[in-house]
Amino acid sequence: MLAVGVGALTATFGVVNAALFRQPPFERAERIVLLYLERHPLGEPPRRDRWSFARFELMRRWQRSFEDVASYSPGSVSLSARGSPEVVQSERVSAPYFRVLRARPVLGRVFTEAEDDPRAPSNVVVLAERLWQRRWASDSSILGRTIRLNGVSVTVVGIMPQGFAGLTGQAELWIPRTLSAQVTYADYATTNQNFISAVGRLREGATLDAARGELAILGANVNRAIPSDPDHPQERVTATAIPLNEARISGDLRRSLFVLIFGVALLHLLAWANVANLLAGRAAARRRESAIRIALGSSPRALFGRLFAESAALASVGGLAGVVLAAAITRVIVPPANVWAPRNFYGSVATFDVPSFGLAELAFGLALTFATATLAAVLPALSALRLDVSSGIRAGSRGLASGGITLRKPNARALIVGTEAALALLLMLAGGLLIESFQRMRHAHIGVDPTNVLSFGIVPSEARVPTSAAPAYVGRLLDAISRVPGVVAATVDGGAPLAGSANTTLYIEGRPAPAVGRALEVLRHYVAPQHFATLGIPIRRGRVFTAADAAGRPGVAVISETAARRFWPNEDPIGKHVWFGGSAFTSPDSSVEIVGIVGDAVYAPLDRGPNLASFYTPYAQFTYASRMFFLRTERRPMSVVPEIRKAIATVDPELALRDVRPLIDVLDASWARHRFDAILFGGFGVAALLLAVSGIFAVLSHAVADRTREFGIRIALGADPFAVVRQVLREGMALPLAGLAIGLGASVAVTRVLRSSLYGISPHDPRVLAATVAVLIAAAAAACLVPAWRAAAADPVQALRAE
Repeated sequence: MLAVGVGALTATFGVVNAALFRQPPFERAERIVLLYLERHPLGEPPRRDRWSFARFELMRRWQRSFEDVASYSPGSVSLSARGSPEVVQSERVSAPYFRVLRARPVLGRVFTEAEDDPRAPSNVVVLAERLWQRRWASDSSILGRTIRLNGVSVTVVGIMPQGFAGLTGQAELWIPRTLSAQVTYADYATTNQNFISAVGRLREGATLDAARGELAILGANVNRAIPSDPDHPQERVTATAIPLNEARISGDLRRSLFVLIFGVALLHLLAWANVANLLAGRAAARRRESAIRIALGSSPRALFGRLFAESAALASVGGLAGVVLAAAITRVIVPPANVWAPRNFYGSVATFDVPSFGLAELAFGLALTFATATLAAVLPALSALRLDVSSGIRAGSRGLASGGITLRKPNARALIVGTEAALALLLMLAGGLLIESFQRMRHAHIGVDPTNVLSFGIVPSEARVPTSAAPAYVGRLLDAISRVPGVVAATVDGGAPLAGSANTTLYIEGRPAPAVGRALEVLRHYVAPQHFATLGIPIRRGRVFTAADAAGRPGVAVISETAARRFWPNEDPIGKHVWFGGSAFTSPDSSVEIVGIVGDAVYAPLDRGPNLASFYTPYAQFTYASRMFFLRTERRPMSVVPEIRKAIATVDPELALRDVRPLIDVLDASWARHRFDAILFGGFGVAALLLAVSGIFAVLSHAVADRTREFGIRIALGADPFAVVRQVLREGMALPLAGLAIGLGASVAVTRVLRSSLYGISPHDPRVLAATVAVLIAAAAAACLVPAWRAAAADPVQALRAE
């Protein structure tokens, strides 16, 4: 029991330590910070923002608190070299990036300051060791060789060491930021948008507080020189620095981890309670021996030391076995993907949360073993200090024990039984709530039919496929895909169901523009005419798009039922005109006419209170090149992938597909965290039930064994065996029932912590609560029943002969 308890808690500490406390794998990582603009909207809490190229350059030149400041922007690129194109994760970085992280190449070099000059971009690239090994089998002649990224030829100049994957933890290659305009985003250096992350290393002697003070002034000066939002000059803008170890963790992840270790700690407490009770029972069975030792001259203190040493030794062996078990468990623990997303601000920093068993984990395991062994040994040892020698010897000869557990005289062992019942209730209730929440999420109606639908994404270089050319480019890809045998229908969108979609602001013809900060938020989709047939979204009224809704024709839109009810509750929205904030249909002169209404489709994860007000427009009238594709197929979706790749290659040979998987897998990934929580805490609940039942059974068995002769005499004197059963059940159930009452009171506070992890169910759901209590009562009664039958079966002849 202790091996499992100590092992589970130590391994869980390894997970929590890796996720929250262990510094990221960079030299002196405690000196590394992320730098953000900080906006202070009137009447709202501050919001962090990233940097534009120009604002970052001003900040870099003006700052004095950091040795180096570097910019980086994560993103995927299509790599063409020796075979079919492949999507790889990249970071577009400034030259000081590797100095800030103190990362050195194992082969070649990193970028020079000359290669960081935007006026003379250099076509060079640095590879990660894992990409070098996978694609080129660690061939050292790769240096100086040319590869193609998003259709641009670049020269390999360096290889980074094994395990280095940048701040994102996913990068397989690094591109100079000055090459971004050719490889990814044409307006990288000129746009006013804030999308560039910044990282810095504090100078020796500089403090974080001093750096933040400087940045607060510096951020305001930068924003005055280059306003982030000229339409809101009254908005105060500063800047701040966040330690890397803090920036890598989201609040959601932090809360989830504390709930996790709290649950395992409760489970360990149950294991300790059982062991303490078993050791106390062992000591109680030897009370006649202890009484004789004291009668013959042994001191109670010496007897206390003897019992304590014996119990502590047993407990220590179990605890040390748990430490060994934790070391083995830690080697195979891999935090499941998507379990604690969103991981951090903008997802621009890896969590670096892979557990390992190091000195911290070893120290925690040994300290836990020492504390557990000490506490488990104290209870049986204390019996030596309060032992009545004469009654102990008489009890041994007459066989009349006082080992029963009753509410009238609740001893320490009885109180532990009640505590076990309370702890088991908390863990079982948490498991039951999370399982029910997951089941409701799985069966929630999301408005789409994922059967036989394939999804994948493309991210072509915006430098090669600008927005003006995107509709024609996407159209050629759709035409090629639609000719693949087995493809029934195909469409595009900016996001996938339950995985997120772009949003924008809505303006309605004939209504005043909303006040600042009160704009109507809606989801925006640029889709193909077959979109609704592909995803199985039903048409409610009007029409959907056709090939006639092309570029140059009047703009049209189809809206969801929720959008119709929300914005036109008492009128017909068909025929109304709207326009949007953003990049398309942005004024009354370019408004779109609503021509149809379709069923609601859920695009954000269910636990985030998704916005169901969707506005669809034809991709032919406007779209971006980076799209998600959805294909309804006649057979298994993955079976058409080879033909799809060939069809894509006829349009763009250097375009790689990303995240190729059935749509049903995309949906499944959206509730990965809820599945993980349900399985984990469901397992905790089962383990807690087994531990509580075994604890009740063990204590009651000891009590009945102690009182076997008493029960035999009762039966010999005419007692009904069933009355003996009722007595044992009544006394055996008293403390578990009291523990359940205490657990019910504590559950009000504990289950409140789970509120953010639940979907469609209250943390105080009476049905789950009643089922949990019923299962525990039934299990406790079953644990009491066997000792009760043993008591009823006591042989009166044997009992009288012993007397």
